[in-house]
Amino acid sequence: MSSLLTPRTALATILAVFPLLFVGCQAASARPTQAVADPAGEVPADLSLDLWVRLGFGVGERARIEERNVRLVLLSDGTLCAATERLPPEGRRPARVRRLAREQMTELWSALRASGFASRSTAEARGSVALIEPGNGEVLATLELLANGQRIAYARRYRPDDERESAMRALVRSVASLAWASDEALVESAEIPTRYDLGADPYARFAPRMKDGAKDGAR
Repeated sequence: MSSLLTPRTALATILAVFPLLFVGCQAASARPTQAVADPAGEVPADLSLDLWVRLGFGVGERARIEERNVRLVLLSDGTLCAATERLPPEGRRPARVRRLAREQMTELWSALRASGFASRSTAEARGSVALIEPGNGEVLATLELLANGQRIAYARRYRPDDERESAMRALVRSVASLAWASDEALVESAEIPTRYDLGADPYARFAPRMKDGAKDGAR
């Protein structure tokens, strides 16, 4: 018997195998693809912000970072600039503190979205928020955010003795912690440094000679 297939037999074989190949392709395409999620890919490439906390007249020294003069500037490359208390004049950025890693940029972007500060529909301020002044006895926190080519600005006011604007307060604390800025310890709770007795003064034996020399010079 010849091992070669006749044209009719070859055609029958192809027709028999083709449905199996088609079913196999369907099964392979029906399998869910496990795409690797990249949270960092969701961070806008142009993400930058300017977070500014200013105190109105009558607001005394406070311990909490969100109730003190603070300026936090984040550039799109992750460079974080910060200053507390003595802020640079308008038009100048604070000194560079550090550069955030990609994971930290991702966490910050997630915090902005979770707190409602990443959507143009929630923006409350128009124009330059730097021109807004805090009122007497209040704290003014302004945020200018650039993301996905859109500029979003917010201005929030609260008083040191209330708990309003918790989202803005939390955002200030979050960004400030990335800049290693924390609450100032109150004077009454500050830890007094321990001083150790190192023994007698090694220069005490020179004191009489110095006094005699001073008397001789006075004559």
